[in-house]
Amino acid sequence: MLTISLVMSTVRVTVVWAQAAEANMAAARNENKCFIENRLIEWCNKDTFGKTNGNQAEIGRALNPKNLRFMHMPLSKLWIQPLSWSTSFVAATALIFSPFISLAQTTIEPPHWWGDLEEGRVEVLISNSDWANITEVRCQDEEVVLEGWREAALPGHVWVALDVHGVTSPRELELEVFRNRDKAVRVSFGVTPSLPQNRLDAWHESPAMYLIMPDRFANGDARNDDVVGMLERGVDRTEMYARHGGDLQGVTGKLDYLRDLGVGAVWMTPVVENNLDQTSYHGYACTDSYRVDPRLGSLEDYKALTREAHARGIRIVHDWVPNHWGNLHRLLTHPVDSAWVHQWAGDFSEAKRTNYRSGVVMDPHRQEVDVVGFNDGWFDRMMPDMNQLHPDLQRYMGTNILWWMAEVGIDGLRIDTYTYGQQDAMAALTRRVADAFPASFMFAEAWVYGSAKQAALVEGSGFGWGDVTGLDGAVDFAWHFAMQEAMEQGEGWEHGIGAVYEVMAEDFLYSDPQKLVTFLDNHDTHRWIAEAGSEDKARAGLAMLLMGRGTPCLYYGTELGFDTRCEPDGKVRQDMPGGWTEDDRDAFTAEGRTPYEKPWFDHIQGLLRIRNVYPRAFQGGMEHFFPKRGVYGFSREQDDVRIVTLVNAAAEERELPWANLAPWLADAIAVEALQTDGTLAPVSPRDGDTLPSWAHRVWLIHK
Repeated sequence: MLTISLVMSTVRVTVVWAQAAEANMAAARNENKCFIENRLIEWCNKDTFGKTNGNQAEIGRALNPKNLRFMHMPLSKLWIQPLSWSTSFVAATALIFSPFISLAQTTIEPPHWWGDLEEGRVEVLISNSDWANITEVRCQDEEVVLEGWREAALPGHVWVALDVHGVTSPRELELEVFRNRDKAVRVSFGVTPSLPQNRLDAWHESPAMYLIMPDRFANGDARNDDVVGMLERGVDRTEMYARHGGDLQGVTGKLDYLRDLGVGAVWMTPVVENNLDQTSYHGYACTDSYRVDPRLGSLEDYKALTREAHARGIRIVHDWVPNHWGNLHRLLTHPVDSAWVHQWAGDFSEAKRTNYRSGVVMDPHRQEVDVVGFNDGWFDRMMPDMNQLHPDLQRYMGTNILWWMAEVGIDGLRIDTYTYGQQDAMAALTRRVADAFPASFMFAEAWVYGSAKQAALVEGSGFGWGDVTGLDGAVDFAWHFAMQEAMEQGEGWEHGIGAVYEVMAEDFLYSDPQKLVTFLDNHDTHRWIAEAGSEDKARAGLAMLLMGRGTPCLYYGTELGFDTRCEPDGKVRQDMPGGWTEDDRDAFTAEGRTPYEKPWFDHIQGLLRIRNVYPRAFQGGMEHFFPKRGVYGFSREQDDVRIVTLVNAAAEERELPWANLAPWLADAIAVEALQTDGTLAPVSPRDGDTLPSWAHRVWLIHK
């Protein structure tokens, strides 16, 4: 009875606090945010940071969620009815004399594992902010081996190494954690003998990829538009940096649209929890590594999306961000080890921000201060830079991404800001993924200038630099920048359209250039149609993207002619018309598209239809010729079909270079050309034909 009374007292005094805080909730949230930021800065100001257990304990106490409990969440939204101040006074008095009541939550990460993943060996992290002085951990399951345990560097965490390869049936086992003379705390951990069969086969056909920001694509479940407990509440579609309400169910509901468009893979910006008080929609500031952001849906929603995508032959790419976390990540507010975060002395300033010079990590003439400024600098003041070289953090990150891939059935990984992490550590992480899931497709964001730097990141030790990465490819910024130059300068020898040729000629640097992910725009750049400068240029670029080598990636909305510029970046993250019930039209249907949108859709759908009808043509090599007076062309082949793409980048109409085209047409029995409406029509190319300025041609040469 005493225990029940004390618990009720705790609840009542919490209600009193929540009532008192209701009028000033916005200020409390800002205070919380600043509190945590200041604590992180204080870490960095301590000369002994990360060097002594005493200091680490001090840091742990400073950032202990117990000290933030009544600041961290909008608790006024959690309690239903007010109580009298007299009752509350009694409750508050009782609380004072109830120091042993704990509201801290016990977590285990990962929550479950599989007997045939990494031979069933896994190290789990069990956390409770009230814990200290762990004396023993036990596991009574006869099919599970407890290989060892150890306390983390800071209080409230214990690492437990398990071997579950011998389990014969799925079940929940209990781990017992003992503290001093206290009774054991029992923590449940799921084990399953084998991995689920929830992935498609290896990526052989280089499917066209489609990049989605889930918050801006479609709202499939309005019930998660406002989630109690999240710092950023509700939706506001009039504000570019607020949440708009798109979610995983929304993407699932549009899979037929994507299949009909011709998409073979969907890459979504991160879907993990981003519990920030503003601009949380983008997903790149994770606050819980094992949780789907509840405003996007649930883990079951993510798994359902993957199942439905696979049923349509569409692969799912997960966006992984190992370089940085959000500053409110629960393992930063209740830290495991102070050395997990790169430290900078003094208050946060631009000097502590990364220098963004990716090329420095491969520069043989570099100064170490520049390397440190790049690798250890924070991506943003709200995104602390993580130290992937720390063995515990590296294991935690690797185990986390393997869990996501196994649990959800993820087919591929896009690795955000790959170059910003410590390279040997990043290579170790990606090799671990490649070893566990060899059929997956893994590519890195490597925002570098030049094919050689890009190839060094992909190939690793093949260049005498770095370690073997296990990466399949990278986001092809070298080709992207060359395409920008082509649009700006047009005809050129090594510049303009010549730069595109030179990038393609450097494919000898890669073991498989087909696995480079080519793109014209994304969530961080100007929309391609705005960047190109004219509709003819934009259409020509789209033909080069979708018919060229590599695995092409379309940014959502390009098929509707989205043409905004990244000034600021919120302007290139607009909503898809028809993704919300209140929209006045539905561009996901032919009837809902405007006369402006329809030609863009038809053009892209027609190009993708060619890829899907002749998939093997886009798996292997390519033949091209260097630009002739501004005219550039390349060819892909499958059996008795040759697919030729031509572009005139000159400012004037130019004659087709027949000496280069004649070998491709020599054995032709029929030629079809892609029309503006996405259909094919017979043509008869001949010597002397011309191509207008910035016009393009896509031919299917049947032989």
